[in-house]
Amino acid sequence: MTTKPLVVAPSEKAYGLKPGAEEFPLMVIISIIYPCNMGCPNCPYTDTNSELRRFYREHDGDLIPVKLWEKIADECGPYGAWMRCTGGGEPMLHPKMVEMIEYAKAKGARVWLNTNGSMFGPNAKHRERLERVIRAGIDLIEFSMDAADADTYAVLRPPRSGKTGDPEQWWAKHVGNVRAALDLRKQHVATTRVVTSIIRQEAIDGRLDDAVQFWLKDVGVDEVITRKFLSWDDNTTIQLGKTLDRHLYADLPTQKKEPCVWPFERLNVDTLGRIALCGQDISFKTSELFPNVKDTSLKEIWQGEMFTWYRKMHLEGRGAECFPCRGCSAWFAGIRDWDHGWQKVLRNSGDHLKEVMRRDLGVEVEVFQPKV
Repeated sequence: MTTKPLVVAPSEKAYGLKPGAEEFPLMVIISIIYPCNMGCPNCPYTDTNSELRRFYREHDGDLIPVKLWEKIADECGPYGAWMRCTGGGEPMLHPKMVEMIEYAKAKGARVWLNTNGSMFGPNAKHRERLERVIRAGIDLIEFSMDAADADTYAVLRPPRSGKTGDPEQWWAKHVGNVRAALDLRKQHVATTRVVTSIIRQEAIDGRLDDAVQFWLKDVGVDEVITRKFLSWDDNTTIQLGKTLDRHLYADLPTQKKEPCVWPFERLNVDTLGRIALCGQDISFKTSELFPNVKDTSLKEIWQGEMFTWYRKMHLEGRGAECFPCRGCSAWFAGIRDWDHGWQKVLRNSGDHLKEVMRRDLGVEVEVFQPKV
């Protein structure tokens, strides 16, 4: 069932299933929930930018059922695969998110949580949730911050009501939650990576480098991820004019020989158990091609006919003939390529975590590091 690597000239890179992904994906990206407590203007899921949240509301898919999560965790655990908690809303709004993380860690899965951090404090109940996931051994918490000052944060990450109140207090609350995660990690001598992410968008033009340094030096996170601004193609009404990387999208080609990395390392699951070929397909239009994970194992889907066909087409340099690949601005712009950095994020953040534990606590900790 596996696809043999193929060398595609002139890059001299060997393409094929990533090491460790021969039987099962390295990462399963899971849409946890679609409602959100923030109203980020460039979020592809807001009602002003797409119909996605409305679709899930109408199909009883606001949040992932616990049993579906547990099925995925049961399958990911034996492989040590990553369960990345994301989706169209704030994962920590799921009423059972803490227990779900605890379950996945007990099964041996690795857990990466994307969060705006709002449900981790500062009140005692929320702080307890943060402490529980750290004690459970969550592997990485990514705080989506997008700024390094109160005014920018208030513009890019306002509450859903749109009423930020005092921007300084709003900002201090969320920075404080990141600091709390770092403090609790030390308190429990945990190996949770704590990172922040910033989308490369025009509102932070000229201040991106300062923002990165703020999070690395002033706050002390393990890594700062600078993510490309995406339009999500025909899934949303978002325009690429707000990106800092306009040059990447200028004069996009219509053909590309280098395969997209996505179908060689990971897949996506939504709250309804549907499978999507890749993360660009946030509408899950490709779900019609795959069995539902409620009825079929992830391993069978990963090794099945359609994933094998997509890999074959990409390895033969024919990816641009496939739907939705032929319309993927991210792939043609070089964002979905083989230098895609999630494993580099793990290595850099893991190295920093070990250094901090050695420096501040005088202890040596073991941290999973990918081979990159």
